[in-house]
Amino acid sequence: LGTQINYIGSPLTCDHSKRQFFEPRLEIQELLEHDENFPANNFYHLSVNESETQIIKDIKTLKKELQDNKDSLIEYRSFQACNIGFHLYQPLLHVRQDRKITVQPVSLNESEYQFVKDLQEWYTNSTSQEVEATELYLLRNLSKGRGIGFFEAGNFHPDFIMWLIHEQKQYVSFVEPHGMLRERPSSEKVKFYQTIKDIERRLNDPTIVLNSFILSWSTIDQLADWELTKEQFEKSHILFMKDDRTTYISKLFSLIESQVEVEDHQSV
Repeated sequence: LGTQINYIGSPLTCDHSKRQFFEPRLEIQELLEHDENFPANNFYHLSVNESETQIIKDIKTLKKELQDNKDSLIEYRSFQACNIGFHLYQPLLHVRQDRKITVQPVSLNESEYQFVKDLQEWYTNSTSQEVEATELYLLRNLSKGRGIGFFEAGNFHPDFIMWLIHEQKQYVSFVEPHGMLRERPSSEKVKFYQTIKDIERRLNDPTIVLNSFILSWSTIDQLADWELTKEQFEKSHILFMKDDRTTYISKLFSLIESQVEVEDHQSV
């Protein structure tokens, strides 16, 4: 299903040399079931001290709940699990920060889990004709060394890859739920919404449209020193998960769908 963007070749040490080497080797590949973003052997590995008897009970209970509830969000003591149909593997796990447990692949943090919950709720309740006419897929993107990263943005590995399939086109969005207190307007991660369009032009494939979004876990008041209006943030594809709790997902899809509408209009 879908596509992923790869750089073919071996890394070099100098950033300028990397750019010269990699840019002509950019290509689109089919996403296959053995991709490293999928759990090895289709299993999670959960590690916990044998003295943590309550957590061990929670793991056993969660396993049974997941077997009995195939398409739902499960919230139980130590864990939350997103068992949702449009993610490319099931489930996604979130572990409370105070729990002494290690999960591989790495579990969702709080903002990532909130995004997946909100996305499922919005998609389930949406009456948008544009969304009904498309296919939606989501994939958790792993970190450096395994997931999809972009050296143009300081080896940025966005947390999620999201596909909207509309007729013969794939609208591929890289989505990053992220606290913004350490970021600045000039940072490569913030400017990636522009960089991704440069990559789209280099791919020169009319069936692929690329986007990037940051979903700010920080509030707009916490970013007051940026001196930007909410409209300016949104124009830069920065949406606020807390300020716009019930609308930020709709805004994300509106920004994508506006491109769908443009493409449809151009094809008439």
